[in-house]
Amino acid sequence: RTGGNKTRAAELLELSSRALLYKMRDYGLD
Repeated sequence: RTGGNKTRAAELLELSSRALLYKMRDYGLD
């Protein structure tokens, strides 16, 4: 069903996870 959106979903996940990492780093939770 997702078809070509699979890669796009993976990119979105990678972006969100990266954003989370940066947020955690900002809050000093590293």
